[in-house]
Amino acid sequence: MRTLRLSAKTVRRLRETLLKDDEQERFAFVYAGDEGNLLAHQVVTVDDDAMARQSKTACRPAPEIERERLSECYDQQLAPVLAHSHPFSADPRFSSIDVESMGRFREWITGLFPDRSFGFAVVGTNGIEVVADDETRLEAIDVEVLGEWKLDRPVTGSNSRFDIDADASAHEDQRYDRNVRAFGNDGQQRLESTTVGIVGVGGIGSMVAEQLSRLGVGEVVLVDPDEVEESNLSRISGVFDHQIGEPKVTALREHLLQSSGGSLSVTTVQERIQNCPSVLDDCDTIIGCVDSVSARSFCNEYAVKQLQYYLDAGVRIDTPDRTATGTSSDGMTAEQGSKESNETAIEEPVQTDDQTVEMTGYVHLVAPGSNACFDCLGRHDQAAARIEQLSPTERSAEQERGYIDDDELAPEPAVVHLNGQCASKTVSVLVDLVTGVHTPPDFIRYEDHAHEMTELTTAPSEHCPTCGTDGVLGVGQRSFGDAHFEPAETPVESD
Repeated sequence: MRTLRLSAKTVRRLRETLLKDDEQERFAFVYAGDEGNLLAHQVVTVDDDAMARQSKTACRPAPEIERERLSECYDQQLAPVLAHSHPFSADPRFSSIDVESMGRFREWITGLFPDRSFGFAVVGTNGIEVVADDETRLEAIDVEVLGEWKLDRPVTGSNSRFDIDADASAHEDQRYDRNVRAFGNDGQQRLESTTVGIVGVGGIGSMVAEQLSRLGVGEVVLVDPDEVEESNLSRISGVFDHQIGEPKVTALREHLLQSSGGSLSVTTVQERIQNCPSVLDDCDTIIGCVDSVSARSFCNEYAVKQLQYYLDAGVRIDTPDRTATGTSSDGMTAEQGSKESNETAIEEPVQTDDQTVEMTGYVHLVAPGSNACFDCLGRHDQAAARIEQLSPTERSAEQERGYIDDDELAPEPAVVHLNGQCASKTVSVLVDLVTGVHTPPDFIRYEDHAHEMTELTTAPSEHCPTCGTDGVLGVGQRSFGDAHFEPAETPVESD
């Protein structure tokens, strides 16, 4: 069955604008990406003075407003969902008046905009009912709310991508007996029906994959363009000397099939995620464990466009020669890292030996439109992204001219135990998300030397170039880079 996906922010907006104390029915257009499922992008309200008819039992915008809004929506390559309210109903259903009106609407829309997708919704104080055009008729579709735990009142009757059949049999595999005792038969079956895309299978990504395989996750999609190098052996889980030169995804797949007892389905893609985004289309959630700002931004933008859950994981090790200006291994400068955490900055990091100053790990859950995305927190480092896009020749030329410091191109420090901490917390958040046993945190920051774990709450920014008012939330497939960042300064060579 098709689904209308909405963010918690979109649900909140619909309730605030359509449900008033006077109990008059009101109207709004939801512009939605159409990827088979409908993905709510934007709520466009209709003012009371722009209504042709409005009462406690019916409402309709003026015809010119309808034409204008539908044309605007289709011009943006989106599909309109025509929503109205039943403010007197907790769990609304389309009335006989609604059904008759929708039939006339359907004939009018298909005549004016043939071969275009559209839907209808009725919003009550708790529930939302939705139908969508299916060429010959209107069919009921499911409702899914990303980050529904952010709402004061959950949407009754909504579904989750992690739901399982109500009549599913009890789990009998002894391999996962202790898991079942921890989060129940329902939780284990949810894990087994989940597909996780892991982008980047180095130190953190390989450990995440290992833990998911032992938890009984049903399928993983491994995406990484690189081959195993000798320097990887101290950090990548399940990879050994004889596999040097093999694709990382191939070497890790062999290990995962053994550690899972063959119950895990593993798809491998040796490619940059920017070149193969469609491999994530059937994933229930995505985990990014990459050391590239461009790849992180791509995963974030993909998740925002597709209304997909995204977990971003990384570490940063600051050393005396890198703390002030060096780029961290999670793609942030040290200054950005402290800024985004919303914590009180440590004025003088405590140096514990001759080399290491600070070791930090983080896990960032993105539920698009419900909490802060990668770019809401200002984590898109345009300078680093620009360097990543340069060809080797261009990079060398700028390095010779002094536009790029040697430190910016040097490999980042990395150690297995910090990766392990980060990987385990990433899996913990995923388990919370999938099983529903606990509410998942928005952001976790771990300070290794202080042995401190801090959980932070985030909120989406209306000014975010990716998920904000003018962003690409729920627009579906479009070319990467639709998010509009202010241009970064580029070096200009003097005479």
